[in-house]
Amino acid sequence: MIRPWNGTIQPIMVRLFFTGIKHSGKTTQARLVARALGLEAYDSDDLVLSAIKEESIRDFYRTHGKEAFMEAELSAVDGFVRTHSSFVLSLGGGASDNEGLLRLMKDSGKIIYLVRNEKDMLPIILKHGLPAFLDKDDPEGSFHALYERRDSIYRAWADIIIDLGPYRDREETAAAVAAALEENGICLAR
Repeated sequence: MIRPWNGTIQPIMVRLFFTGIKHSGKTTQARLVARALGLEAYDSDDLVLSAIKEESIRDFYRTHGKEAFMEAELSAVDGFVRTHSSFVLSLGGGASDNEGLLRLMKDSGKIIYLVRNEKDMLPIILKHGLPAFLDKDDPEGSFHALYERRDSIYRAWADIIIDLGPYRDREETAAAVAAALEENGICLAR
């Protein structure tokens, strides 16, 4: 159980990693949970960008490739974990492909997998442009294969799986996340 720090005892260490498919709400929900816990929310893309000194993650990925990106992501998150005792960190959608990163998260805190319906996700992803990890000739088919593979990996590694179902708005989604976390012993102030 998370108790508010009253100045006389040490606060309980909280280390939460929010994972999920691209645009599943990881960053938004991580920020809301962090605020409820009195912590700052972080995003692995920001950690990677500050380490690689590139203009964008997409540019780095296209120029240097997937393996270089995964190495940079693991290095950035490892450095972050070593210097922060309590945090809420959202990861990129491809974290599932980085076994070293998954192992680091599992050994360092709780992995929270936010699940959204596959059919709801592709239009949201394509709205922001075709990402490098989808086949331009078959975005739907390549996304289906990617979704199934990543979903099975996230489910295998996650400590907490939260189905974000068809909630009407951000508040309803946040309430579902808070309830799931509280069921797993992570109490949020409301």
